[in-house]
Order: sequence, then structure tokens, then C-alpha cells
Amino acid sequence: MPFRLTSSTLTAIIQPWSDVAQPIYRRVAQLSDAEPGRETLWIGCGAGRSVLWWSERFKTLTEGVDPESAAIEEADEAARKAGLSKLTSFQVADPTDLPHEDKVFDAVVVHMLHLPDPDGRKVLHEAGRVVRPMGTVIGIVPAWLQTPTPKDLKVVDKLGLRPQLGVEWKGFFREAGIVELSVEEAAGDGKWMLQKTLALLVRGWRAAGWLGVRAVMRYEVWALRRMARKRVLGLSIIKGSRWPHG
Repeated sequence: MPFRLTSSTLTAIIQPWSDVAQPIYRRVAQLSDAEPGRETLWIGCGAGRSVLWWSERFKTLTEGVDPESAAIEEADEAARKAGLSKLTSFQVADPTDLPHEDKVFDAVVVHMLHLPDPDGRKVLHEAGRVVRPMGTVIGIVPAWLQTPTPKDLKVVDKLGLRPQLGVEWKGFFREAGIVELSVEEAAGDGKWMLQKTLALLVRGWRAAGWLGVRAVMRYEVWALRRMARKRVLGLSIIKGSRWPHG
């Protein structure tokens, strides 16, 4: 990435756990009917906090995959410290070519903000491949709420984001055999990322020192905050079920 921070580190900075991330994951859990014994795959797990929270809360067997090795190392260490190694596992994997057999998970969660420069169509195809028939696939995806300007497109490109219109995301899901779709905004007020500049600077420093501070001061992050605040770019939660055939 241009900031030389991993996608998961930048996401963790702009989406504080208690204020932003946890409420989103709580809603995802409600939509997925999370319960003990269910096997869940989390694509784009970052440093694993969401996976650990999920497994501890619902006693599910949860595997996290991420393309960034540094994030997976952090996740493994966090799982050991939390005593959750029996419920969780993590591995480095290409989200467009997962190292799993077909139809092995009860639910799959895809977090596109944790994936650098993701090909949404291919990632969702893999999610549809590895989930069991009638299993649940949930995507946390950046979605255009208004027509972006050329400047907006340049900003998200530099950040490694690949937003789509809601109708385009739904098309990707259907192409992957995922149907009965429901769509909702992760934060209807546009607050799917932190807006307070001072808080972002503090979080950037704690996460990566001056590198983190410089990252959150970049024009692209400021512009991303503006797009969220003006509701040009939103974060959507899309839920569907894997068609039993195909």
C-alpha cells in the first residue's frame, strides 16, 4: 500500500474496536445465526481480533485467512494469549484461491477492507465454493452510495479499495451461487470509520509510530473520511445463502 502499512493495520486505526468495529461484527453475528459448533471461515481476518471475539462469544470453530503474513503472525500470538487456540486457527492465503476443499464451512464472512486491492468477484466466488449448501455468506463491503467523481476514484485506488455499487455487489454474489440476498448499511449515519482527527493521530501513533501518524495525515485518508461523512461511500453488509445446486 502507498502508506507502507498493512491493510489490516490501517483498517484497525480508522475503525476503533469499541466504537466502530465491534458493533458491525455484532450485527454480522446476528445475521449469520452464530452458535456453538458451527464452522466459520473469516476471509480478511487481519490481526484476528474479530475472529477471537467471534469464537469466544459464540464458541464456534473459526478459521481466519489473510494475505498478509504479519497480520497472521499477530493473530496467532493473540489466540495463544487469549487461550483460544483450540477454537481458532489462522493461515496466510490468497483470498482468490483458498487452500480449502469445496463445501466445508457453515458460514463465511468476507471483510473487504482487510484485503489489499481485492477482486470482489473472485473473492466471493471462493467464498461460495467453500461454504456448504444453504450455508451463509456475509460480505462487509465498501459500496458507492452516490456517483463518485474522478478524484474520488483516484483516492480509493491509492488506498487499495475496490468499492462497487450495491447492484454490482449483488451481481457478484449471484454469480457465486449466493442467493436470497439482503443488504443493509453497516452504519447508516456514515460513521463506519473514525472522524475525529486528533483521535486518528493518537491511534496512528500507537499502531505504528510516525509511520502511522503520516499515514492518517495523508490526503487520501482525509478524503476517505469526507466521502464517508458526505455519504458518497458507505460500508454495506450483504448476506446470502449458498444455492444447494451448482
